[in-house]
Amino acid sequence: MLNSVDAGRRLMLRAAVYPLVAVAVLALALLLWGGPKAALGALLSGVAVSAAGWVAARMALGGGVQAAGSAMTRLILAVVAKWVLVFGVLMVGFLVFKLPALALLAGIAVGLMFQVLALARR
Repeated sequence: MLNSVDAGRRLMLRAAVYPLVAVAVLALALLLWGGPKAALGALLSGVAVSAAGWVAARMALGGGVQAAGSAMTRLILAVVAKWVLVFGVLMVGFLVFKLPALALLAGIAVGLMFQVLALARR
């Protein structure tokens, strides 16, 4: 085994915290530039990306030692749950709260970009 479960959990925590910091910076910039609705939209969707990544990681890594088929099923369900949560928050922010679409999409883009950067960093 190349990686321990503890290393995977540390990576999961890092992949959840880095996007939160980046989205907070984006929200502050949008607060100054686009107003409070734009800042709230970016913050809402960015936090959704981070929370969905954390939920997906818990689902994928939380089952203990299992057969390969069960582990793969758990991983696929985790990814589906992540995107259902992200798109659900996107739709609620756009349709219910009438937040700017560009700010919502910017929060998702920044959250995902920094999530990938956190996972790629050693």
